Amino acid sequence: MLTTLRNSSKNSILKIIFGTLLTILIISFGMWGTEDLVGVSQKQSSVATVGKIDISSREFYSLYSRQTEEIRKLLGSSLDIKKSREFGYVDRALSSLINRALFNNEASELGLSVSDINVRDKILKDDAFKDDLGQFSELVFRQLISESGYTEDSYVEGTRQDLAREQMVETISSSLIIPEVMKKKLSEYNLEERSVDYITIIIENEKVNPPSEEQIKKFYDDNKKLFLSKEFRTAQTLLLDAKEYAKKLTVTEEEIKLLYEERKELLVEPAQRFLHQIIVDEKELIDSIKKKINYKNFSKIASKEASLSEEDINLGWNTKNELPDEIVEKVFKLKKGDVSKPIKSSFGWHIIKVIDSKNRNEIKYAEVKNKFKNEILLDKGKEAVFDLQDELEDLLASGSTFEEISKILDVQLINAKKIDRNGLSANGKINKDFQDERILRTIFNQKLNEEGNIIDIDKDEGLAISLVNEIINPRQLSLEEARTKVVDQLTFKLKQENASKKAQSIQVRVNNGEKFTDIASALNLEIKGVKPFTRVLPDSSELPIPLISKIFDSKIGEINIEKKGENEIIISQTAEILDNLATNNKEIKEFSQKIKDDLTIDLLAQFSEALRKKYKITINDDVIDQLN
Repeated sequence: MLTTLRNSSKNSILKIIFGTLLTILIISFGMWGTEDLVGVSQKQSSVATVGKIDISSREFYSLYSRQTEEIRKLLGSSLDIKKSREFGYVDRALSSLINRALFNNEASELGLSVSDINVRDKILKDDAFKDDLGQFSELVFRQLISESGYTEDSYVEGTRQDLAREQMVETISSSLIIPEVMKKKLSEYNLEERSVDYITIIIENEKVNPPSEEQIKKFYDDNKKLFLSKEFRTAQTLLLDAKEYAKKLTVTEEEIKLLYEERKELLVEPAQRFLHQIIVDEKELIDSIKKKINYKNFSKIASKEASLSEEDINLGWNTKNELPDEIVEKVFKLKKGDVSKPIKSSFGWHIIKVIDSKNRNEIKYAEVKNKFKNEILLDKGKEAVFDLQDELEDLLASGSTFEEISKILDVQLINAKKIDRNGLSANGKINKDFQDERILRTIFNQKLNEEGNIIDIDKDEGLAISLVNEIINPRQLSLEEARTKVVDQLTFKLKQENASKKAQSIQVRVNNGEKFTDIASALNLEIKGVKPFTRVLPDSSELPIPLISKIFDSKIGEINIEKKGENEIIISQTAEILDNLATNNKEIKEFSQKIKDDLTIDLLAQFSEALRKKYKITINDDVIDQLN
């Protein structure tokens, strides 16, 4: 399947990929996800090379793990790489990273540059690195980039590349102009609103007769594959826990002070102002606004005189580095509650309102001493663990057993006798030693009597390696063994059929002239209304998407039926068809921006196709195959 990535491709999959590409292209470099594989770092580490940029196995596996998380939860286990190829998950993750690398190559060739100040600001404002108080945390920053396989230098350089790429992407987006005829026709179609009344049939509440023995036997015979026993495995795991090593170590006052001095500059919270702003191009207009404006009527005047919404005027919290140089000093001289005089910058004429202010604050040594001490201890514990990795691999290569290695290296050996994928023993009791999700996932992906890869344990605070000694495969349960499960599933199936017939009956009765509200009342079903919604922004929290499509193909009074999840059937009647939004200038403006975003995605897809022909792409399938 990956061969398709080596060539230009113009298919529906590419459109899906680019549906998220615009977001991927303009977010930060960090990819926080599950990083399970450590052993790969000892081998070839690039899954692909795009032009001058290598895509590391860590980077790929981090994104791949996050993209497969939902399907893993659904299946109760992770997908191996072979299955993931079949489902397209490998292609999806790799395509995203390749597209990203293509744009980075082009940004580099175009000579787009980013200052150190902009890179620093990008990192400081990243929510991923903030603590519980919403402030940038050096500790969180270091932990996250370390867990994701980056050094500080490589992360900073990656952020610089991303900011340069943003410049290029934003240039492409800003160059698009949508013809008025397109705005008009698409707005008329997409901003049409519909409202509905609906009732919900809860399948589980349906009354059905207990299934007969004949029905039970037939259902079992027709669906035998549904009635299998659990898979159990017996395994050993060596645990190299950084927290345990940390307990044996010490930290000196000098070490803590040294770390504080290294980070002192980053422990300063700069002065900030929470601002609202009116900005216009004409001096005459700004002068007119200034005569009318005060603190209380700021928003009203902004809307009336400059057609600015609350969102337009709200700048939020700003440091000096985040404001144009021409206005920053004047703004920071203002006090809370002040409204500025007109200020000129290269962007236009500004009037600034100061909502709130924060003074510069330097975090003192005593405030972070214990946090830094624990960080150093954990880092030392991790270093001790990773120092043991080479010794562990040497002992494994020499044929030493897990028991021997446990004694030689003084590391914990845990054992599981017949556990399932959830860490439960055959008797249903929890095996407390085997509750680490990554260890369980690895055990159930390993082959019998073959050592697995060395992996990071949960929370990335150590390493583990497992050996599966026994596999008890699922077996076919007899009817008597599975009877309870068979009866439950058959009963639910009968309830589904009954609910479906009831829904069809309601539709027929409405078509024959009965009132929807009367039928709902007779059946003791609550009738609900949904406020008007559009094709663009359907109220999908209440109505399933397939039902939305049916509603927009229906006339007033028509009935539509659709399942919602496994336990509900929604029956709706179209109540209103409105076209108010299609003539609302604000709505048309917002919708036009969405059209522009969609066109940008298509344009970026075409641009990416051109870049694929310009930059050589090499994919290392062997490295990907090791990532199980």
